[in-house]
Amino acid sequence: MSDITQILQLHGAQLASIEQGEDDITLHFSQVQLVQEMENAIEDSLWTQALDLSLKGIEIEGELPQCPCEIKGGDLTDNIFTYRDHAPLPISWRGTVACKLCVAGSNACFSISGDSLKVDQIAHPRYIKHIKKG
Repeated sequence: MSDITQILQLHGAQLASIEQGEDDITLHFSQVQLVQEMENAIEDSLWTQALDLSLKGIEIEGELPQCPCEIKGGDLTDNIFTYRDHAPLPISWRGTVACKLCVAGSNACFSISGDSLKVDQIAHPRYIKHIKKG
């Protein structure tokens, strides 16, 4: 049996809404793309799924965007590791974590740091197509 890895793609993610509490925030994405990589396979596959990205113990830099909006890219930080425009799933990080996202069609970026970052996948992913390996 082959090992399967899911990679969350930030480019093109559809940020539907933001729910902010006193010390936490949840970014609700109506759609993100996931690349499913299968060891020893000739091609990878592309999927789409809704998900929630939640941070606790937060500090926000920059202005949060008006929703809905499209994300053109950004960074997810797990302690000493920074993932640019993508990150492997599942995500349930603790320590020094952050997400920096940039809004498509503008120069607007915002950054949220915290002490935990978690991604919850909503419903089932939907298959889009097979893609050639990078």
